[in-house]
Amino acid sequence: MFNKILVAVGLLAASLSVHAATNRPSGYTTICKVGETCSVSQSTNVAFGASGQFVYKVLNGSFSCSVSTFGSDPIPSKSVKECSIPSNGSSSSGSSSSSSSSSSGSSSGGGCGSGGGSTVCLSASGSSNGINLSWSVSGSISSVQLYRDTDSNPSGRTRIASVSSSTTSFSDTGAASGTTYYYWVKYYVNGTAYNSGVASAVRGSSSSSSSSSSSTSSSSGGKGSSCSSTGSQSVSSTIKVTSGTYDGGCKTFNPTSALGDGSQSESQKPAFRVENGATLKNVIIGNNGVDGIHVYNGGTLNNILWTNVGEDAMTVKSEGNVTVTNVEGYDGEDKFIQVNAVTNLKVSNCIVNKMGKFLRQNGGKTFAMSVSVDNCDISNMGEGIFRSDSPNATAVITNSRLRNAGDICIGAWKSCKSSNISSF
Repeated sequence: MFNKILVAVGLLAASLSVHAATNRPSGYTTICKVGETCSVSQSTNVAFGASGQFVYKVLNGSFSCSVSTFGSDPIPSKSVKECSIPSNGSSSSGSSSSSSSSSSGSSSGGGCGSGGGSTVCLSASGSSNGINLSWSVSGSISSVQLYRDTDSNPSGRTRIASVSSSTTSFSDTGAASGTTYYYWVKYYVNGTAYNSGVASAVRGSSSSSSSSSSSTSSSSGGKGSSCSSTGSQSVSSTIKVTSGTYDGGCKTFNPTSALGDGSQSESQKPAFRVENGATLKNVIIGNNGVDGIHVYNGGTLNNILWTNVGEDAMTVKSEGNVTVTNVEGYDGEDKFIQVNAVTNLKVSNCIVNKMGKFLRQNGGKTFAMSVSVDNCDISNMGEGIFRSDSPNATAVITNSRLRNAGDICIGAWKSCKSSNISSF
């Protein structure tokens, strides 16, 4: 019996050791926990995180082990996180955050963030023409967005651009001279969002009028969702929003198999049902997209992110006016939007990538439909943007960017137009 107890104690200790190790990268030693003050004697690449997900920052001296210090939360679902340093005590190699003050601007060594088996390291440098960002990627990522703020706390940060997963640089020509800006790269792996560490820089003053940047990247005008996940919630039955506003608080809502499996099966149920002009906002729908969001009798969707669209991202189920703004959706096999009833549908500030088509009116139906899409980035559509069989339907897309998006207008339309369309 005594031997069995010793074995059990040994296994428990080993289990606890393995568990603890996941709260720091391999080869790192914990020096303090979240909410505590830590100290390092020289410029050191410090890791912050838990459960195998970390952001990194080069620090020297005393600092708070907190989200505000590191600029992003690598795993919001975990309240207990650790700050750790390389076990050999080595300092960073020349990428410290010291900055030089000059009229040409200043720069900082960037921060790294890991998640989903990938790591993104961001750096920023200021010049008289703006702030230049560059980042390195280890692993496979998709759907890259860039964020900016005037402090290192990511709460309240603003999206300034969306770029392709193969892009690794961007010029922020809209930064004001003399102001310190903080930047993050938000990226996706298999539908889950992660962040780089934070990097900062100051734009220098211009001694003469500057020419416009030749960078191939440009601001996306604040498109897409601004949500970074604040936690998660399982959804085993459709959440109904029958009046007023439902604020999801930027939580990730994960539908269970009770609602479907995210395939093209028509029997799946929606994660949310919005009715009678109600509003749904600040929601992330997780990897099992099921049948997305259904709208009955009109409604508003604001700041919604579909990480992995299932049957459809959203469906207009009955007659009414529908407004959709500040949304983004990825990796659907068929439609982003399905329209099954008379509607005046307005979509703006969206990012949609990899669908069969952006919008489809119910096949073979001839009811009236009016659709307007403005300030969107739409890419990798298998067929095209709009498809209808109705001579009573109208659609227009304006001020938007397309890439590998197919035909804009497919099928029968009363009117289908586009203006101010560019590629990216």
